[in-house]
Amino acid sequence: MKTAFLGLGNMGSGMASRMLSAGHPLTVWNRTPEKAAPLVAQGAILAHTPEEAAAGADVVISCLMDDTAVRTMFDPAGRVVTALNQGAVHLCVSTISPSCADWLAAAHAAHGTLYVSGPVVGRPDAVRAGTLMQFLAGDAAAIERVEPLCSAFVARSVRIPGPASHANKQKLCINFFIVSLIEAMAENYTFADRVGASREIMAGFFDATFAAPGLKGYAERLFERDAGGEGGFSMRGGLKDIGLILEEARRAGCPIELADVIEGKMREAIEQGMASMDWSAIQEISRRRAGLD
Repeated sequence: MKTAFLGLGNMGSGMASRMLSAGHPLTVWNRTPEKAAPLVAQGAILAHTPEEAAAGADVVISCLMDDTAVRTMFDPAGRVVTALNQGAVHLCVSTISPSCADWLAAAHAAHGTLYVSGPVVGRPDAVRAGTLMQFLAGDAAAIERVEPLCSAFVARSVRIPGPASHANKQKLCINFFIVSLIEAMAENYTFADRVGASREIMAGFFDATFAAPGLKGYAERLFERDAGGEGGFSMRGGLKDIGLILEEARRAGCPIELADVIEGKMREAIEQGMASMDWSAIQEISRRRAGLD
């Protein structure tokens, strides 16, 4: 089965690497070709354009930044879609809006190709460890075809009935939960520092409370004030995701005030030069507002 992978950022490159290690032949493309060098060393074929990668592929996996990048890449009249064989499957593993997923499904249906939404839950270190969680929704036969590929980089796949966009809605709910806990922990650490309580005791409490390794990791990051961007999820990406969450909540007529608070802190963080830092750097905004260093 010929498989193409489009988009080799922190998440995409890790997924592609694990697929190659699992023995899946792969053609890869990235806007910055230099990022593909480690994958080529693993045996990947480097395509010079996305349509070159997609031509003749049975499955195309995309890991692009946002709705705009996805819509541009998969324009129904564009070169990538027209390069796809009839019956080929497009699997999108990015966090995109449900409306974008619906648009993709319609575009592929009109072309005679199939679409699956497969957003993943986890950070780049989880990609490298193969411990991601994934939601899959869309054409059932297409899901059957992509699951063996996904098993190279996810530990657990959850099929969600209904249209492909249902997987994206589920991912937004998960991301809202995660960033809400980050905000709650950040405010707790800030409160402890401001009133003279113990950050260490709070850290121990969080460690004992959270079973999920990812949440423990964020509790430790916040305690250490380690918001470096390496291996993390950027503030810029976090702002994109919280924007999608708020957009979907407004569409559903569901006020979620905490998301508004988080969005405001993320915008402030980016204005203060933290765009490439981990999204847990919203703690630094809480500290500055509290008069702490």
